Amino acid sequence: MTTTLSITESQTLAALRSFLLAALPAGVEVVKAQDNRVAEVEGANFVTMTPILREQLATNTAAYSDGYPSLPSVRTDLQQEKVTIQLDIHGPASADNTQIIKSLFRTEWATTQFSASGIDVVPLYMGEPKQIPFLNAEQQIEERWTVDAVLQANPITTVNQDFTQALTIGIKPIDQTFHP
Repeated sequence: MTTTLSITESQTLAALRSFLLAALPAGVEVVKAQDNRVAEVEGANFVTMTPILREQLATNTAAYSDGYPSLPSVRTDLQQEKVTIQLDIHGPASADNTQIIKSLFRTEWATTQFSASGIDVVPLYMGEPKQIPFLNAEQQIEERWTVDAVLQANPITTVNQDFTQALTIGIKPIDQTFHP
């Protein structure tokens, strides 16, 4: 068995993307940022997602499972972490779309949307939006708002763990075993 991770970055972004697509008007594209050799989205209004921070929230919790004789024996570590993703909201409707995202992210509706994704990721809070112009490939200024979406992810890392089937306990004289 190799090391496995229960929640990947792609899954975290997929959960956020599902929320954004449900919240925003039809036709607004949502994509992962920082992909090389990929042209800017062609639609007038779009959102890019850039993971910028992963911060541990608590001490890991370890659990052990002895699968003898038919299953592998494993150790699982749960790490609660805060994941910050910068959202860049582009286009002529960027101010309105930013307001929609900010308003809905801070509601129970958002929690329901994230829960529906089936991924153990929930919204924590959202920073305050900032209007930052964007210079496109044609050197034209476009409207862009940025805001940090802060999520909690609870990934579980699973690794092999050796267990013993039997112990032999005996007494040995120290002087004979470890010569002074």
